[in-house]
Amino acid sequence: MKLSLRVCFLSIACLLVGCGTWVKSEFTPPVVHYPPQWQSVESGQALPAIFAWHDFHDPRLERWIARVQKSNPDLALAALRLYQARLAAQETGISQVEKLQLGLTTGTTRALSRSESTAKSSSARLATGYELDLWGKIARQKDATEWEKQASEQDLRAARLSLLATASQYYWQRASLNRRLSIAHQEIEYAEKTLQLANVRFAAGKTAQLDTLDAQRGLLEQQNVLVQLQNERDQVVNLQTLLLGAPPGTVIEEPTPLAYRYLPTVNSGISAAVLQNRPDVKAQELRLRNTLNQKDIKRLDYYPSLSLTATLGTSSALLGKLLSNPMGALGAGLSLPFVEWRKMNLQIETAQNVFEQKSLLFSQTLYQAMREVDDSLSRHETLKAEQQTRQRILALSRQSEYLYEVRYREGAGKLADLLDARQRRRLAELAVEANLLSQYQNLAQIYLALGGES
Repeated sequence: MKLSLRVCFLSIACLLVGCGTWVKSEFTPPVVHYPPQWQSVESGQALPAIFAWHDFHDPRLERWIARVQKSNPDLALAALRLYQARLAAQETGISQVEKLQLGLTTGTTRALSRSESTAKSSSARLATGYELDLWGKIARQKDATEWEKQASEQDLRAARLSLLATASQYYWQRASLNRRLSIAHQEIEYAEKTLQLANVRFAAGKTAQLDTLDAQRGLLEQQNVLVQLQNERDQVVNLQTLLLGAPPGTVIEEPTPLAYRYLPTVNSGISAAVLQNRPDVKAQELRLRNTLNQKDIKRLDYYPSLSLTATLGTSSALLGKLLSNPMGALGAGLSLPFVEWRKMNLQIETAQNVFEQKSLLFSQTLYQAMREVDDSLSRHETLKAEQQTRQRILALSRQSEYLYEVRYREGAGKLADLLDARQRRRLAELAVEANLLSQYQNLAQIYLALGGES
């Protein structure tokens, strides 16, 4: 009779092990409204063609990117966190196997009387336990660690993308500063020649001393600009060394000069599927799924749990007789935590509330991603349109400066007019350079907004 009861009990337990799917919530993504221009794109259409770093035709840039990925401390920290998540997943898997305990004790007893007789004893105990996954709780816990591991993988990818965008922007900013420094040196040469011309004309009595003073002031201003630009470049170089986790003064290869002809082409077509390539969106979705999973785990905490245990023990006068009198036991324990029904309801409602909060945050993440994609692509088109206007203004400013310089040399114009024309040309030249740098940096933002290379 006892044997049949045990068989029946174990059979019911085995059947309950397959009931885990009864308490598994189905994940339904939050409702998200996409912009009209995104909805018009058919699902089968290709994603925007994101560029790769070699599309810039700049080997120095590629070497710099590779060096940053190898040496950056923040990226190394993210990799360590990913490894920690993987270890946690393995630990959860190990906890599901049988738990073994082995104990060994020895002792000597002696009476308090003067008797010299002593008694020696020893015992050994081996115990094993296994919790049956009746409702799928252990499976949900394993899913939780897997979700977190995958989210950590996306965190590492997001950190890498952000790092590459920042590294490329510093690289291009340094290249732009090198170009502006070159312009500043040219402006100093122009100012020195203008001062020489003003001194000659003043010595010949053709102009007043005011022209000489203006020329000297212009030269000092350009020298001051040069010093400021050199300081800015030093700061950018220090930022580059910081990305490498290296001290200031570390040698970093000079960047290649920027050029419009090296800018990659970006397809402005947008599909909603582009958001699936963003690691921050993926990580948020994985953690949202994990939150739903945690709600199931909280509910399963109040389901009955069944634990099987087995022990084997021995005791003897001498340890050498370890197997002379073994004692074994096999048992099963059933816990019924659902009796705390009020606490159960509160904790389940709290878990549901947390899931709803995470769901709203996920929606906000999607909308933020949409805005970043739309803004970066819109900015790309604006900068391309400004490029032609800026270049046309520069061409006109150069013609105007040339004519004012000819008039001044011939004695038909004022130095102040020439200096004003030169300032307008200088500003136009800097505006073209700023537009070029903005287009490069905008490409880094597009790279980040679209989730990097597919």
